[in-house]
Amino acid sequence: MNRCLHCSGVLWPPSATAGRRYSCVMMALVCAVNLSASAATDPRAALEAGAKAYAAKSFEAAQQAFDLAATNAAAQQLDPAVARYNAAAADYRLGQMDAAADRLAEALRTGDLRLQQKAWFNRGDALLGRMGALEQQGKLEDAQKAATEAATQFEQAILLDPTDADAKVNYELSLQLQQELEKKKQEQQKQDQQKKDQDKQKQDKDKDKKDQQDQQKKPDAGQDKDKDKQQQDQQKPKPDEQQQQQQAAQAGKKDGEMTPDEAKQLLNAMRQEEQANRDKMRLNLGQPQPVEKDW
Repeated sequence: MNRCLHCSGVLWPPSATAGRRYSCVMMALVCAVNLSASAATDPRAALEAGAKAYAAKSFEAAQQAFDLAATNAAAQQLDPAVARYNAAAADYRLGQMDAAADRLAEALRTGDLRLQQKAWFNRGDALLGRMGALEQQGKLEDAQKAATEAATQFEQAILLDPTDADAKVNYELSLQLQQELEKKKQEQQKQDQQKKDQDKQKQDKDKDKKDQQDQQKKPDAGQDKDKDKQQQDQQKPKPDEQQQQQQAAQAGKKDGEMTPDEAKQLLNAMRQEEQANRDKMRLNLGQPQPVEKDW
């Protein structure tokens, strides 16, 4: 992926007389740097040692020296953002994009607008490096977020220096990468959904096949079950026949048997008839008559 990269611009420590910062001139003759006793406590010495290590492409040693300079800067009322910016440059050369982005975020706290503009730019570049790593890992969502954040960094760099052509190019590049990642993300989601649908269809097909095989293994049991059901259905009376049988049973009961109420009525009638016969006999006997003869 082609990008227009901004020079990291490792800075020398501030000059005690001129009060200005200058770009570091790389010294290829320096092969290794050992921090002296003074560099361990003096932030200016540590910053200079880090610049020499950086020039010699000993980026791990440069990183350590710059970190030491940033730690001791506050004790001498120096701006630690210079050392943090340089440490981020070493991180970038080591491929440690996350660490570089974090250090540059700290360097943005400086009041030096020139340094701040460079920090905005380089942080955007570090975020694009993070984006590339995330894209290779297939983390398109996170990669897209990194590209979006990178565009914001370049935009801030342009606001501080509208003449920075590299910042303008990288800003447009970040927006383009963001759109490309959106398309890739949608395509990946589509492929994931298609794979999910295919897996489901395969599972359903395998299940149907297994059910058919299980059914074929037990044909007799299925036939016996159907035969028993048919016999039970045949033995069960149909609704019309069942109704006719109930009506016939009720009719037979009325012809041959008496209900308790009917038996009671019959008994009462018989009693009434017997009483009437007795009353009739009493009338026929007549009333007793007095005797006419005296004794």
